[in-house]
Amino acid sequence: MDIRKLEIPSQVNLLSDRIRSREQVSLDADDMALEDDELDDEEDQKESGLEASDGSFEKQKFSREQREHNRAMNVKRKRDFVCLEKVNGEMVNILEGLELHTEVLNAAEQQKIVDKVYELQEKGRKGELKRAFTPQGKGRSAIQFGCCFNYRTSKDGKPSGILRDETVDPLPFLFKEIIRRLVKWHVLPPACVPDCCVVNIYDEGDCIPPHVDNRDFLRPFCTVSFLSECNILFGSNLKVEETGEYSGGSYSLPLPVGSVLVLNGNGADVAKHCIPEVPTKRISITFRKMDESKRPLWFTPEPDLHGLQPLPYEPIIWLL
Repeated sequence: MDIRKLEIPSQVNLLSDRIRSREQVSLDADDMALEDDELDDEEDQKESGLEASDGSFEKQKFSREQREHNRAMNVKRKRDFVCLEKVNGEMVNILEGLELHTEVLNAAEQQKIVDKVYELQEKGRKGELKRAFTPQGKGRSAIQFGCCFNYRTSKDGKPSGILRDETVDPLPFLFKEIIRRLVKWHVLPPACVPDCCVVNIYDEGDCIPPHVDNRDFLRPFCTVSFLSECNILFGSNLKVEETGEYSGGSYSLPLPVGSVLVLNGNGADVAKHCIPEVPTKRISITFRKMDESKRPLWFTPEPDLHGLQPLPYEPIIWLL
């Protein structure tokens, strides 16, 4: 019915009440669940892969659960990475345990997350976040949620790792939606649900030096990529030369936008990794689970991340 044709006040009031009721129970635009994006009929049918023989899409409406299952089944997963290096006198596949999952986030979802990151970056500039910083020189802006983490021993003697007595902001709701998807879609195991993250915001020329992630964080952990594709470099002998260039890299892996790189096994603990200078603006979010004995003293687990389980299907592994 066209609202403009409603002339009876009681009908108008009833409609207004319904709208207000929906607004009260819904989340604001920035905190909408990823699965709650409404798709038009054509997009629903394209995602389902169902097309009528005459070229028109079938007039069938799929539930949110069906759409999610179809999209999860279409995620491409690569796990057969190989790069042999001599480590402690033995030839080792330094990429064992590495996984790349693509088409995890569509363009609309990526944009929603990027917009949220820019909003958080602005809050950080205003001093409204507890742990947001921009390092001097080549580097990247970073915002930490869930725990405060030292990348290296600080000038005041605090060691690298989780700082248990310092507070940070909790995970934003939208980031918890990403975590839920990663577990439900068989990207991360339910035994290692992330409880913290760091947002990295790169400008052109920014980078991350070679490192192995601190053992205060469990394995696996993962990095989600946004805005532009860049390469991540792996090597057991990666190092920074006096010129600032990286040497010793043995394997360069492109990270497509919307993809998730999972680091585990040798890929997390034997191979160092780095992000060379990026050619254009990039955003990444690295999700990790803290070792319980290393958690901040004030930390309380997120109740809505408890008991997550993957969808009941067997993912397809792509040999690319």
